Amino acid sequence: MLFLRLILFAVILAGAGVIAVSEMKVKPLLEDLKSKEKKVAADLVKEKDEHAKQKARAMTAEQERDAGKADVEAAKKAEDDAKKAADAERQKAVAAAQETNKAKQETEAIKVQSAEYFDLAKLGLTPPKIRQINEELPKATNELSLIKREQGLAMVQLTKTKGELDSFLNPKGAVVLPSGLIGKVSAVDPKWDFVVLDIGANHGLLKNGEMTISRGGKLVARVKLAKVETDYAIANVMAGFKKSDIQEGDDILTPSSTALPPKK
Repeated sequence: MLFLRLILFAVILAGAGVIAVSEMKVKPLLEDLKSKEKKVAADLVKEKDEHAKQKARAMTAEQERDAGKADVEAAKKAEDDAKKAADAERQKAVAAAQETNKAKQETEAIKVQSAEYFDLAKLGLTPPKIRQINEELPKATNELSLIKREQGLAMVQLTKTKGELDSFLNPKGAVVLPSGLIGKVSAVDPKWDFVVLDIGANHGLLKNGEMTISRGGKLVARVKLAKVETDYAIANVMAGFKKSDIQEGDDILTPSSTALPPKK
């Protein structure tokens, strides 16, 4: 019995020794782990602080960036507003210059009108007189046109009468027609060899005057005016001066100084 107790006691002492040895070996490890844990915790705190600082710096930088962007946009808007204001002022200046020039022109026009008014007033042409003249002017213009028309008809009739008188007094004398007369053959009578022309005394034709007929720039015949009315004439084809048949629409004109050669 005693022996068992001694063995048990020995076993207990051995276990206690093992525990003591184990504790001596584990304790430094535990202390090292606690030290490392504290260091890791401290590093974690530092990292959190640094992260917070970096985040704060990032937020500050972002705010500064936004503020700078706002400043740039404000500066751009201020520049655009300044340009618009400058353009508006420029347009106002141009409009003011135009108005000034217009006013100057109107002033000069008024000066001229005033000078003309006083010049007319010196001649007795007052506004009532001018209005009276203006009212009477259309009537006077119509009367003048009528007189000119009657004068033209009288001159045509005089020319016609003079041509007939010259033809009667000197039937064989040469009748000189105005140069540059141009007309057309409106009718042809091949049986009696005469033609009707679309120009007459009002164009300068005279009885017994001679005209040349051409077609396409080539001479066709020469005719002598037998009867001259106001706006048409009848002419006989001159014997020996006909080169080809006359057709309606042929040109009629004052002959040149060179006569057609007689037909053989």
